[in-house]
Amino acid sequence: PATAMAPPAPPRFRRTWLDRALAVLRVSQPSMMILRSLIRWPVRALTGALGMALAVAILVASNFFPDALEHMIDMAFHQANRQHAVLFFNNAMPESALEDARRLPGVLQAEGQQYLTAVLTNGHRSKRVVIEARRPGTDLSRVVDEAGAPIDAPPGGLMLSRRLATQLGVGPGDVVEAEFLGLRKGAFDLPVTRLTTQYFGLGAYMDQETADRMFQQAPQVSVINVTLDPAQTEAFEARLKDLPRLAGRAMMLKNLDSFRETISQNILITTTIYTVLGILITVGVAYNGARIQLSERARELASLRILGFTRSEVGFVLVGEIMALALIAQPLGWWIGWLIAKLMTESFASDLYAIPLVFQASTFSTASLIVLAAAFASVLIVRRRLDRLDLVAVMKTRE
Repeated sequence: PATAMAPPAPPRFRRTWLDRALAVLRVSQPSMMILRSLIRWPVRALTGALGMALAVAILVASNFFPDALEHMIDMAFHQANRQHAVLFFNNAMPESALEDARRLPGVLQAEGQQYLTAVLTNGHRSKRVVIEARRPGTDLSRVVDEAGAPIDAPPGGLMLSRRLATQLGVGPGDVVEAEFLGLRKGAFDLPVTRLTTQYFGLGAYMDQETADRMFQQAPQVSVINVTLDPAQTEAFEARLKDLPRLAGRAMMLKNLDSFRETISQNILITTTIYTVLGILITVGVAYNGARIQLSERARELASLRILGFTRSEVGFVLVGEIMALALIAQPLGWWIGWLIAKLMTESFASDLYAIPLVFQASTFSTASLIVLAAAFASVLIVRRRLDRLDLVAVMKTRE
């Protein structure tokens, strides 16, 4: 019992290469004490830094969604699909239907394309898709690469999205069997001429002349894309009711507004939840770490006060150690957050959409600022306890 009640022997310190390096750099005594403490308890320091790194990772992994979705919206609605409305017909129409569309109220520009339903097969792998046939150089509905530059399907084959090509197990130069369904039936062996990145749907594209030559038909369209004068939108929609064989229409601006509204609500809820989780983790790690430091080193810190150190200098020893761990945690948290986001994009990918891995510098800086602010606020709460220490009582207490 007497041994158990006795205070622990003071730690043994000896001059190391770190002390010599700090002496050359003329580091202040409180800073040297912080570094010595981190080296003395490396496991505790690493676990504390890891805890705050995970808080940063949660914020990074959750806050990359707005950047990714904005990139998807820009690529889908501003770069690839720049039309204001899309007209769908029950069956393929002669290309002369474009002239009828141009005479509708408010139509500024009209372009056509043809949708062909087909089953693409490569060995034991097959996928039912809609192949979009269009003429080169279209301006309203385009295929764009990752940089946003428009590209056309090379004649004589199929241009596939990378996700579709992965599912079929093909690449440029491979041949797939395309079995067309509907009114234009037939099976053709078509080479894969090019791959492209696409975030919505499983894209398959071919040149319009190639489709016309395969089916030995005159140029036809099953979809017409138009741009509109905003002042005549209502007149345009009213006139559509009189068009024969019109199966439906899609107003792209309304779709974009609806998509943004739905996504914004979901993102706001998701980011709020994960921000709160990140703050709670940071507060838990930083506050508990500071409380443990204060309880274990109360006599040591009180001794510094007695030796002549000011309150700010003694408080710096306590606060500086936790904030040093918080700073060390930032790069590790960025990397873990990037890795989690990468895994999320891969797991969320489906036939409907794929989320791109897009990060802005503000994503990392915002996550770091939130964690650093939460850690600093937590440590300041404990520092107030340090300022109120009864030096005489602490020195009489057995550790």
